[in-house]
Amino acid sequence: MCPLAHIRSAVFLLLAFLAGSVVYSQNTKATLAGTIKDAGGAVLQGARITLEPAAGLAATDGQGGYLITNLAPGAYKVTVTFTGFAPFTSSVTLTAGQTAHLDAALKVAPNTQNVEVFAGRLYGDAEAINRTIAAENILQVLPSEVITSLPNANIADALGRMPSVTIERDEGEGKYVQIRGTEPRLSNTMVDGVTIPSPESGVRQIKLDTIASDLVDSVEINKTLQANIDADGIGGSVNLVTKTAGDTPMVALYGVDGHTPIIGGRSVYQAGGTIGKRFLANHKLGLLIGGTYDYNGRGINDIEPVPTMDTATPHYDSMDFRDYVYNRTRWGATATLDYKLNEGSDIALRTLFSTFRNWGNKWVFTANDGGQPQYGQDWRRPNMAIYSTSLQGHHMMNKSTVTWLASVSRSRSLGGSGGANYNWLGNPDATCTNTGTLPGTVYRPAWSGCIGPGVAKEDNAFDVNNYGFTELDYPTYGESAQLNLQASGSYARFYHLGTHFGTFELGAKIRNAHKFDDTYNTSLCTDPDCGGATAVSVAQHPEWYETNFHDPDYYDGSYGGPYPKVTDWGKLRGWAEANKTQLFLVGGPGANGNNFDLDERIPAGYIMNTIELHSRVRLVAGLRVEATHVSTLSFDSSATPTPTTLTYKAGGDYIDVLPSASLRFAIDKNSDLRLVYGRGLSRPDPQDISTAVSLPVKGQTPYTASIGNPSLTAEHANNYDVLYERNLTPLGLIQAGYFYKDLSDPIVTRQFYSTTISFPTLPPGTNVLVSQPVNAGSAHVQGVEFGYQQRMSFLPSVLGGAGLTANYSYTQSSTNGIPEDATNPDGTSVLRPDSPALLRQAPNTWNISPTYDTKKFSMRVGMTYDGAMIYQYQWNGTSDQIHDPATGVKGPDGDNYLYAHFQFDTQASYRLPFGLEVYAYGLNLNNEVFGFYNGGTQYVVQREYYHPTYAGGVRWNLIHER
Repeated sequence: MCPLAHIRSAVFLLLAFLAGSVVYSQNTKATLAGTIKDAGGAVLQGARITLEPAAGLAATDGQGGYLITNLAPGAYKVTVTFTGFAPFTSSVTLTAGQTAHLDAALKVAPNTQNVEVFAGRLYGDAEAINRTIAAENILQVLPSEVITSLPNANIADALGRMPSVTIERDEGEGKYVQIRGTEPRLSNTMVDGVTIPSPESGVRQIKLDTIASDLVDSVEINKTLQANIDADGIGGSVNLVTKTAGDTPMVALYGVDGHTPIIGGRSVYQAGGTIGKRFLANHKLGLLIGGTYDYNGRGINDIEPVPTMDTATPHYDSMDFRDYVYNRTRWGATATLDYKLNEGSDIALRTLFSTFRNWGNKWVFTANDGGQPQYGQDWRRPNMAIYSTSLQGHHMMNKSTVTWLASVSRSRSLGGSGGANYNWLGNPDATCTNTGTLPGTVYRPAWSGCIGPGVAKEDNAFDVNNYGFTELDYPTYGESAQLNLQASGSYARFYHLGTHFGTFELGAKIRNAHKFDDTYNTSLCTDPDCGGATAVSVAQHPEWYETNFHDPDYYDGSYGGPYPKVTDWGKLRGWAEANKTQLFLVGGPGANGNNFDLDERIPAGYIMNTIELHSRVRLVAGLRVEATHVSTLSFDSSATPTPTTLTYKAGGDYIDVLPSASLRFAIDKNSDLRLVYGRGLSRPDPQDISTAVSLPVKGQTPYTASIGNPSLTAEHANNYDVLYERNLTPLGLIQAGYFYKDLSDPIVTRQFYSTTISFPTLPPGTNVLVSQPVNAGSAHVQGVEFGYQQRMSFLPSVLGGAGLTANYSYTQSSTNGIPEDATNPDGTSVLRPDSPALLRQAPNTWNISPTYDTKKFSMRVGMTYDGAMIYQYQWNGTSDQIHDPATGVKGPDGDNYLYAHFQFDTQASYRLPFGLEVYAYGLNLNNEVFGFYNGGTQYVVQREYYHPTYAGGVRWNLIHER
C-alpha cells in the first residue's frame, strides 16, 4: 500500500502528462453517423469505420450504430469493414455544424458464395472476430449464436471452450471459471459491466451454473486490465451482455427434450423464447423480453475412496459407494428497455434474473477396511438466485462523451442439505477388507467380507436392514445473501494533437456491498448429543423404504449389479416428526459458527488517455485508484462460553494504485501486435476476513475445524501480455500470445494443531486440526495461447462448407513460501521445501471444434481437454512421505488433484421453411469421468460418471434469413 503522498504525486504527474497533450480545435466541427447492417437487415456489431484523409476510426455498437464527432468539414472517403463480408466504400461531404448520415448494407464476401445465407453460428463467428479485433484490450467474445451451437447447459460450460479457460465441474456441469491458470477467486463476473455478487455463502466467485446459457446476447472475457475496468480480475473479467431490441422485430421460440441412460433413465427438457421490437419515430424506443426454463434429471454413479497414507501400493482405509438422483431446474428472465434521446445519446434499463434449484437425493454406503460398514443419505434443497438491474446512459456531445450508471444487484442462497445418519446394527463382528483393485483397472478398489456374492445377510454392507436410524438433519434454515449498490460516471474528450487524435477520459465509481450469512441447522436425534448411542432399526420400519428408486447397473455392474435398496428421507421425516417426544431437538439459531456480517465499500477513480501515435501505433495508458473499507461481524471463538450472537468486530481500510498501459502496432491491414501491462488485485473472501468458524463434528478422527483470519490482505499481481493476431479471409482469425502474472501475498490455507482454540462442540483443551487462510510467499503463472479459426469456403464443391475452430494453451506456475500442514515449536508455519504449482492451474488445455455449414445444414463437434491440476495442497515433502524421485510422482499423501478431463460433444441442425429449425445434440458422448486423486492418478479419492445425454428440439425465429 502506497503512502498518501506517493499517491498524490503519481496522480498529479499522470494528470499533468495527459492534460498537456490535449489541444482543442477552435473550428466548428461536423459529425458523421449511421448504422451498419448486412443484406438481410441484421445489425453488425464490431464493424470498423475508417475515414480518409485520416480522421479517426470507430466501431459499431450492439445496435450496429456508429458516431464520429469533431470532424473537419470537407470530403471524405468512408470504408466499412467486417470480417466475412465484402468491404463497403462511399464518399461523403461534411458541413460545419451539421451531422451527416451514412448507412451501409454489407454483402457476404464473394468467396463465401457457396453458403447463400450467412446465418446462425457463422454470423456469431463473424461478430466474435470483429469485436475481438476492435477491442482496445485483449478480449474474447462468445455471441449467443456460438453459445447455442453446442450443448452448453450453462455459462460456465460455454466459457470452458475458450482459450486458456478451464472450468471446475460439479455434478456433470461446469461450475466455476478458471482463467489463465488462476483459481476462480481471482476472476470477476459482471452483467452489463456491473459486478454481481456470489450467491454462495462466504465467497466472491460466481457459481455460473446458476445462470442459463441462453439468457445472454454474448459473453466477453477481458483478459487484460485497463483503467476503466474494475481491478479485481487478476485472472480476467467475465462480462455477460444482455439482449437488446433491434430495428427488425424479433420473435424466437425453442423447445428441446432428451434422455440420459443412467439410473433407469433420466429426462432433460428445456424451453424458452425472446420477443423484441422498436417503437416510435426513428425506432427511438426499444423493448425486449426473454425467458428460459430447463430441467435436468441428473443421475450420478460415484465412488469416493480414502487412500491409506503409508503404502505406495494403492490401498484404501474406506470407500463410499454413492448414488445421486437430481432434479436440477434453472429458470430466468431478461428484459431491456432503451430510448434514443437523439443521435449519439441514449439511456437503457437492463435486468437479468436467474435462479437454480439443485434439488435431489444422495445415498451412501461405506465400507471401512477392518471395520463395520456405514450408511447415510442426503436430501438436498439448495435454491440459488442472481439478480441485476442497471440504468445506464451514454451521451455524445460534439467532442465530449458522458456515460453514467446506477445499479442494484443481489444474490442469495436458500436451503441446503438435509440428511439422515444411521448406525450399523448387523453382525457386530462383521468387517470389510480392501483387497486391492478390481482386475484390469487401478481405479476401482475391490472389497470383500461385506460386499459381493456369498456375503451373509447380517454381514452385508449393502443391506439397509442392517442399519438403525440415529439422526435426521433438516435442510438449512435462513439465508445467505449479498446486496450490491453501484454508481459510476465518466467523461471523455476527443482531441487533436497535430495530425494525431486521441481521447482523454476520467471517471469515478463506488460500490457498496453488504453480505451476510444467518443460516443454521437443526436435527432430531435419538440421544441428546446426536452421538448415535441409540438407534431405531430400519428393518422394523419398512414404510421408510424408497420404492421409486432403482439403479439397475450401478458403476457398470463392477460392484455386484444394481445399487442396493435405500430409504426415503421424506418418509423418515414424517415418522420422526410424529414421534418428536421420543427424540431430541439439537441446533437452531446462533448455533452456526460460519455466520458473519460484512460491509464493504469501494470508491474508485481513474484517468485514461488513448492516442494514435502513428497511423499504425495506438497507445492506451491510465491509472486507477481504488480504496477499500471493510467491516465484519462474526462469532468470537475465543470467548467463554462462545457467544450465540455476532460480537467479534474486524476490518480495515487500504488504498491501491493500479497503473495500466496497452500499445498496439498495426503490422499490416490484417495483423496487429499488442503489448499490455496492468496491475490487479483480488480481495479476500468474506468468510476468510471474518472469524467465521466451521465447527468440529463429534466422532471425527482427528477433529478438524476452519477459522477465518481478519489479518488477511488483498492479493496483487502485475500482469504482462504480448499478443499477435491476424485476420484471415474470408472468415477467420489467428492469435498467438504470451502472458506472465507476478503474484504477491497469495492467499493459501495453513493447517496446524491447537489445544488453545475453544469450540463449543468439544471439551476445553481438545486437540483440533485447524485450517486457516494466510498470506504466504509469492507466486507466478505464465503461459502461451494459440487460437485458430477459419471458414474453409475457398475449398471446392461440398468441402467449402467446412471450418475449424481450435485453441491450445500451456501454462506453468510456481509458488514460494507455502506453509506445510505443520507448525514450528514457536507456532510459526513450516514452509514446503518445493515450489508447487498454483491451485487450479492446468498445464495443458485445448479445444478442437470442426464445423460444417451449408445453406440449410449446420454441424459442430466440440472436443475439450483440461489437464490435471492441484485442487488442494497436502504434500509437505518430509522424508517419511511416499515419493518416487524418478518420476516426481508423490504418493497417497501428496497434493490433491483434479483428474484430467476430456469431453466429446456434438450438435447438428437443419433449417426448414418459415424460420423453423430442427436440431439434435449429444453431450458427454465419451462418458468422461470426473474426480480427484492424491499424488498419483492411482490413489483414487473420487471418480463419478454421468453417462451421455441425447436430445433434440425445434427452434422458430421470425427473422429466419440473414
